[in-house]
Amino acid sequence: MRLKESQDIEFKQSWHDDYLKTISAFANTNGGKLYVGIADDGCACGITNAKKLLEDLPNKIMNSTGVHAGVHIIIENELEIIEIEVNKTSYPISYHGRFYTRNGSTTQEVKGNALQQLILTSNNLTWDEIPISNASWSDIDSGAVKSFVRKAIQNNRLPTDIDETDTQQLFENLGLYKDGVLTRAAMLLFARKPIQYCFLAVCKIGRFRGSSNTDLITDDVVECPLFLMPDKIMELLQSKYLQRTFSYAGLQRIETLEYPEIALREAILNAVIHRDYGGNTFFTIKVFDNVLELWNEGELMPPLSIDKLKQQHVSRLRNKLIANVFYRSGQVESWGRGTLKMIENARNSGFSEPIFSESDGGVLVSFKNINVTPPITPLITPPITPLITPPITELEGKILGIIENNATITAQKLAVELNIGIDTVKEYIENLKNKNVLQRIGNNRTGYWKITST
Repeated sequence: MRLKESQDIEFKQSWHDDYLKTISAFANTNGGKLYVGIADDGCACGITNAKKLLEDLPNKIMNSTGVHAGVHIIIENELEIIEIEVNKTSYPISYHGRFYTRNGSTTQEVKGNALQQLILTSNNLTWDEIPISNASWSDIDSGAVKSFVRKAIQNNRLPTDIDETDTQQLFENLGLYKDGVLTRAAMLLFARKPIQYCFLAVCKIGRFRGSSNTDLITDDVVECPLFLMPDKIMELLQSKYLQRTFSYAGLQRIETLEYPEIALREAILNAVIHRDYGGNTFFTIKVFDNVLELWNEGELMPPLSIDKLKQQHVSRLRNKLIANVFYRSGQVESWGRGTLKMIENARNSGFSEPIFSESDGGVLVSFKNINVTPPITPLITPPITPLITPPITELEGKILGIIENNATITAQKLAVELNIGIDTVKEYIENLKNKNVLQRIGNNRTGYWKITST
């Protein structure tokens, strides 16, 4: 035969009942055909009991798996071969209490979270649609809901017949409240403490010295309603973990984040929306000296691949209710352009393109810092590990920007201009001194500020 073994074609020289696993795997994947009487290389060897198998197999398959299979005899080079045709079923099929699927040309048992996903997919459900019987309206954060409503109205994506002040009606329209029960999506998106309903609904951020995971400098955990999480993560990264450079175009002051800002936010949104919340690991962001990495559990959904992320592709939704809320708020599109938008923004901003890869059952997005100069290793003397200056926070950057234009400004006037307390200003000035970025020349009355490094 000219056929080759693949995800939907399997060859066997003779029949064994263990091949019922393959039958159930075809039913759970995309259907397929099992040929009995053909060797692995595709050469017909035929079988001598074809007529008996033609009589026995339909009932055996039905009794063992519940699958209606078409069983036929075909002739190849005057040899009889059994063809078993299996269609994809609308419900998960088991064999001896175990579930199987096809992966390439192999049959694999499905367990744990993958089994849960198989059952949900078979019932045309996503993880976030499942109702939570003990969920309470009292746990809903009204501020998060108002933030959604405001953004949805601004982007003209709130249904016109919805009363934005009626949270229950709003949730019903969004599919977040079904048959009198709040869903997983509702509680992850808008609960004050989503970890009460999904322990992994947080983001861990860490700053590491050098380029390895061994030397942690500082870390944070972002825990809040999922709808607010992308903004919270970006605020924390900008204020504590990332630096800004300053330049001028005429009289206009220009601040540039060390990574492409729009692309970084898009990567965070993609991670929050598409992650596998039924898994067993956290969403992590690691900031190294020369790279920022976002890792998120959940492999790409077929037929997506790493290469397809760099091309026009359809949007595959692991959490369709969560994705819909972010779409209606105007924060994402629904055309599968998220990764293309990241690449385009990085290019247009003068940065390296983000690197996409699959790692440890999830997707890794890496942003390289093109502004970091690698240390020069001396030819004779041993290399000296440079001390790393802690990053300049957003507020510290604002203070430096004001001082750059007015070197004699007082701490009191800085507090007024920034609309913060004098004690806070003094604390941040002391931090800048400790970082060897700012120096006071002269006394407090007649002296001036000198910016020593940026």
